[in-house]
Amino acid sequence: MNPEVLRVTGLRTEFRTPRGVIAAVADMDLVVHGGETVAVVGESGSGKSAFAYSIMRLIDPPGRLAAGRIEIGGRDIMALDEPAMRQVRGREISMVFQEPSTSLNPLMPVGAQIAESILLHEAGVSAAQARARTLDLLRLVGIPAPERRIDEFPHQLSGGMRQRVVIAMALACRPALLLADEPTTALDVTVQAQVLDLIDRLKEELGMGVVLITHDLGLVAEHAQRVAVVYAGRKVEEGPAEQVLADPAHPYTAALLACRPDPWQESDAPLLEIPGVVPALAAMPPGCAFAPRCARAEPVCAETRPELEAVSAGRLVACHVARRERLPA
Repeated sequence: MNPEVLRVTGLRTEFRTPRGVIAAVADMDLVVHGGETVAVVGESGSGKSAFAYSIMRLIDPPGRLAAGRIEIGGRDIMALDEPAMRQVRGREISMVFQEPSTSLNPLMPVGAQIAESILLHEAGVSAAQARARTLDLLRLVGIPAPERRIDEFPHQLSGGMRQRVVIAMALACRPALLLADEPTTALDVTVQAQVLDLIDRLKEELGMGVVLITHDLGLVAEHAQRVAVVYAGRKVEEGPAEQVLADPAHPYTAALLACRPDPWQESDAPLLEIPGVVPALAAMPPGCAFAPRCARAEPVCAETRPELEAVSAGRLVACHVARRERLPA
C-alpha cells in the first residue's frame, strides 16, 4: 500500500451562534493513501464541505477548529500559523471547489491564474517558465487549443473548461492530496464523466490521494476505493466502497442507496425518500442523530449515541442495531 498522505484524528469544528456553540464536524477520523480515492458522502447539511474546509484550514470566525490533528505526510498542520499554512495550500494540499465560476478571478486570464500559483510556491521560476508549465497543465487536463485559451478570461470558456482550469490550478504544484468538493455539480452528465475520469487518470499519474466529497453514490461506485458516510457532522460508516455499497451496515447508508433512481422501474413508479430532515446542529437528539428518521430504531437508539466500531475487517459502523446483528454475542 502507498504511504499515507492524510491522517485526520478526532477533528472537531465548532461555530459560535446565537443559540450556542455547535459542532459542524465532530470526532472525525480519516486516512487517505497516495493513489487512493476516498469518498465522503451524505445529504446536504451533513458536514461534508465543512470537513473539507477544515482540512484546508479555511474555517473563518465565528468558526474554529476546536480539537484534533490533521497530518499531511506525517506533519500536523494544525500547529502551523497562517503564513506557513499558505505555503501548504496549493503545494501539499489543493482543493477543487463546487462552482468553478466562483473559484476564478473574472478579471484575469485563466493562464495567469494558474501561473500565479506556480510563481507563489516555487522559488526561482521565471514568468516564462511558469507560462510554459501552465501550457503543459492545460494540455494535461484536456483543454483544446491551449495556446489560445491560456490568454482567455473565464467568461470565454464553457463550464466544463472552467472546471478543467480549476483542476489545473489545483495540480499546478503537484500536491500530495486533492480535495474535490462536489467537483461536477454544475456540469452535464457527459462533462461530469470526463472530469472525473480526468481526476482518476491524474491521480494514477501523480500518485496523489483524493478525497471526493459527493452525495452521488453512483460516482462513489465508479471512482472511489473507500467510502466514509457522514451524518450530522459524524462518521456513521466506513469501509471499502464495493462492500459498503453492496452490503450497507448502517440504516442511513441503506436509506441513501434506496433513494437512487432505478432505470429498470416503471416510469410512473414513485421515487423513495428518507423521511424527515437532518437535525439542527443546535438541537441534536441525545442518542443516535439518525434515530428520529430511522425505520429500524430501537429505544436504546434514542437514549445513547452509538460509538464507531469495527464490525468486520475494514468495516466501521456507529449503530446499535448493526452492532448487534453483525457482531457475535
